[in-house]
Amino acid sequence: MEKHKITGRSVTNPKGRIFVIGDLHGCYEEVVELLKICKVTSKDKVIFTGDLVDRGLHNDKCVDLAMKIESEQNAPACILGNHEERHLYYWNLDVSGKDPNVTIPTHIETRKQLRPEHYEYFNRLPYYIRLPEYNSVVVHAGVFPGINIEQQDPHIMLHVQMINPSEATTTKWPSKAPSGWKFWTHHWTGPEHIIFGHSVLTKPLVTEHVTSVDGGAVFGLELWALELPSRKIHRIKANKNYGGGSRGRTESRVKIYNVHGDVGTYS
Repeated sequence: MEKHKITGRSVTNPKGRIFVIGDLHGCYEEVVELLKICKVTSKDKVIFTGDLVDRGLHNDKCVDLAMKIESEQNAPACILGNHEERHLYYWNLDVSGKDPNVTIPTHIETRKQLRPEHYEYFNRLPYYIRLPEYNSVVVHAGVFPGINIEQQDPHIMLHVQMINPSEATTTKWPSKAPSGWKFWTHHWTGPEHIIFGHSVLTKPLVTEHVTSVDGGAVFGLELWALELPSRKIHRIKANKNYGGGSRGRTESRVKIYNVHGDVGTYS
């Protein structure tokens, strides 16, 4: 398989709505219900923020859904998430005859469900999708200030959280960030409005320059969808916590860190 390339796509829909839906992580039943609540029609377009897979039960169905929507709307329906990137890494080792040495249990379960056409789809996913009508860009995790979207480091777009702009493009988890480091959203001042997932937040973060859409459904929290042009955020409660002992839990070993105003994340 040809190595994934840095790509960007555009989606326009002047006669309908655009829905941007946060990380699914295998939560197929929840996304089907959310699409019903949003009353999505053939005139609308849907974009997922990546991380369709891992931790949840129905990883293959989530990828199939994104592929189906993309075919029906004849426009990109998903961007690359860090979990798709990781499974592409495993797959490329597989096809080259090397042992990918997968040790994460949820990744092993996902690999049992994925088919060759899923990996081919992952390999076609862009790192970002522009929404020209709204001067907005959908990315998985975020962006680094002072750099054009086209020149952003793929690692940043897939992983960014806490940054210090003087530290080049280094990113850290909130629990491991040195004093003075801030969530990347504090530093981004446009010109594009960034719509992002990846970081599970305690409530939607909506500012002049950013909107978050990852409500942590796989951890028993919520699945969110941003509707454009109204900018309404639709929310549903997940059926259960599929994420085991990971983010979204409230035990003492998983803390909430305020990252932007009164909005926190789990780390």
